[in-house]
Amino acid sequence: MPSPFRDALGDDAAVFIWPSVRGDFLEGGGEALMKALQREIFDRVADGSLAPVAAEAQQVMLLGEARRLSYDKTGRIVLPEAFRDHANLSNSATFVGLGNRFQVWEPEAHETRKAAMRESVRSTPLIMGVERP
Repeated sequence: MPSPFRDALGDDAAVFIWPSVRGDFLEGGGEALMKALQREIFDRVADGSLAPVAAEAQQVMLLGEARRLSYDKTGRIVLPEAFRDHANLSNSATFVGLGNRFQVWEPEAHETRKAAMRESVRSTPLIMGVERP
């Protein structure tokens, strides 16, 4: 796990990772992210914007599937085999930082996705508040 990602997690020598429900990659973050996800699910049930059945599905697929993994002093973690299979990982992985969370991709799959996203961003009228030329 790259050091900037470990640094962002703070003093906790662990990370939470789960198979994404949105594709063949993994998602993860620190304990603060897990607490925020749990709080958001409960808040959305309370305000009526998420039905209890949908909340339970999200709890199972996000919170229930997540595994707390410790890393050693050099930042290595061992992903469960089912996680490696889900993301088609073998010898290498690409970490993608997204603020308070990250994704783990098979490198070639991420490059393909990134190329598609680049095209999507190019067609966007505004990028970071600056009008395109």
